[in-house]
Amino acid sequence: MVRKRTADERRRCAEENGFNDDDTDVDDEPVPREVLDYTKERYKDQMDLWIEKELGLSIATRPKKYLTLENYMYLEKQLWQNDGYDYVHEAYRVFISGKLKCHVFTPARLGEISEGSTRRGTGKGLRYKETVMLVAWKDGEPELRFSLKREFAKAMHDKEQQRPTHLLYEHLPGQPLVVNPMLFLLAICLAAGAFKNYKTLKEVLDVRPPANQRYWVLEWSSHVLDLPVFPEVSVDGATNKIQTGNSFNTQLKALSIRAGISPVTVHSMRREALILATVNGYSDRELMKFAAHTNKMTLTRDYLSSITVVDGLAGFLKLPLRSDQAEDFRSMTVNRNPELLQSLPAKTHDQLRQREDYVAITKKIDDLTLEISCAQKGAAARDLKSERGQLYEQRRVLEEEELNRIRGDQERIHPSECKEKVYVDQHRSRFDRLRHMMLERERLSVTLFCVAPMRSPEGESAIEDLISLVKNNCRVAYQPSLRPLRTQCAMPYHAAGRCQAQHCGVDTCPYCDVEVER
Repeated sequence: MVRKRTADERRRCAEENGFNDDDTDVDDEPVPREVLDYTKERYKDQMDLWIEKELGLSIATRPKKYLTLENYMYLEKQLWQNDGYDYVHEAYRVFISGKLKCHVFTPARLGEISEGSTRRGTGKGLRYKETVMLVAWKDGEPELRFSLKREFAKAMHDKEQQRPTHLLYEHLPGQPLVVNPMLFLLAICLAAGAFKNYKTLKEVLDVRPPANQRYWVLEWSSHVLDLPVFPEVSVDGATNKIQTGNSFNTQLKALSIRAGISPVTVHSMRREALILATVNGYSDRELMKFAAHTNKMTLTRDYLSSITVVDGLAGFLKLPLRSDQAEDFRSMTVNRNPELLQSLPAKTHDQLRQREDYVAITKKIDDLTLEISCAQKGAAARDLKSERGQLYEQRRVLEEEELNRIRGDQERIHPSECKEKVYVDQHRSRFDRLRHMMLERERLSVTLFCVAPMRSPEGESAIEDLISLVKNNCRVAYQPSLRPLRTQCAMPYHAAGRCQAQHCGVDTCPYCDVEVER
């Protein structure tokens, strides 16, 4: 039997192994550690109580939304067929549609395509060097394919081999052009001059794999490797700076409201993509790789809908099983209303202006404006302007709260009960009034919704128009300052009734679009 070691022997052995019994650095400060599993639930309850009671913050969670195929098409139709919104440059319209496809067809998170808020200022997102475009054969026809690697996947900064790479491709039989990701990605790449050896659409579409190889890689030009695929856009066009996730989120929220649905997020797309992947019968490991998860419980706990796709009815009655019955219930989570108010009605706005809190804020703004006009330039003037800006924000919040209240009370009318199409406000009618002056938008509103291959005449026309939107100067587009004033053109000849002499042989004034008197 082995003799038990004495205390001195244990101490001497510990010192030989590097133990230091100096306790001068020991204090009463708690040592942080991971919360154990059996205390997590109680710890969360106490944390929620502290956040709510001590800090006064809300612990409410938003209801989950799902961007189904139906909801996705609402966004695309709004963007290309109904949208009269003035972006700083029309290139944003192309980038938004292209970025939507990257999020819908892959479960990429917001910060994996755009610049995430945790990496602000780093320029990290989807760059050309994380992508590959090649041409391969599909059923005897050439097909463009595009791979994008989620280089900045969440919790995988030290797991390069586990970061997923997703594939997008051209051949989509029976689908409209607007859902074809290669149509938009090819237009974006050509507009950026991204290809090393190809400059025009015809040159790219004429490429074929060599006889002894099944594919051919379209190499990127060296100057674009570190550039973002979806850059930030100024009034002069695309820049070399990546678009931030917050900026894209703001655009997505505004587009959702204009489309008549409650604001959706990139996470709504990610949820739906993962739900459809589970329905399609992939293995757990394939799903984890697709989602970029490191814990197999994350998908079940955080992403799968509470609306089960298991068909208990057909199973009990021994009928053929269905899997389509749940999608409509996921679609309804966005609460679509095609006539959703885009601004406060005049009567409601007038009532709001007469409310005491609104009147008080307006009076303070007027007083500060007067003080600013009298103050000299300097710190005092800047402080006054800052204070006025805060008051403007308070007033904007009041208007937004009132608009949300009106939207909540707004009734949904069945289309069969509407005798004629009525525009709720000018935002819904603007594109219809101006589309004849925006030739690319006019053509795209038709060609993008044609069921045709990308290499068809309609597809090539759509790509050329998308390239034009990205590259053209939008400063010469129709401007609000050129609208008629009280139905009269602002141009001297038209206002004086001499438009016929000035615009001989035309039917409408090119400045204001008002019919020329004969």
